[in-house]
Amino acid sequence: MIKEEDYNFQFNSKACEICEAQCCSGESGNIFFTKNEMFEISENLNISTKKFLSDFCRKNGYRYSIKEMQQNGKYSCIFLSGNRCDIYDVRPNQCKTFPFWNEFKNGKNMEYLKNECIGVENIPKI
Repeated sequence: MIKEEDYNFQFNSKACEICEAQCCSGESGNIFFTKNEMFEISENLNISTKKFLSDFCRKNGYRYSIKEMQQNGKYSCIFLSGNRCDIYDVRPNQCKTFPFWNEFKNGKNMEYLKNECIGVENIPKI
């Protein structure tokens, strides 16, 4: 179990083995990345950063977000193949830190989070 300070839940990472990548699909959203992550992903894909940005990203204000694909009214990260991430080893920090995002600190938005992630569990009271 993974626990983080200021979060009222714990995360069972073993749930990822049976999950159908719910955190990588669903409603449309943004998958932001840093400049260093852009370089890592581009290198991993063996393409230029220019090609990465043009083929796999969309501009959102002053930032870039990884594109999504739409299928049957559902959006999925462009790097999601089946239930696996094609860039898992170099995925953005936003992906690595889920479900421990600020919007879920101190029990906020728990109903949404539990619907999004089967690995989220209440911390047992002692």
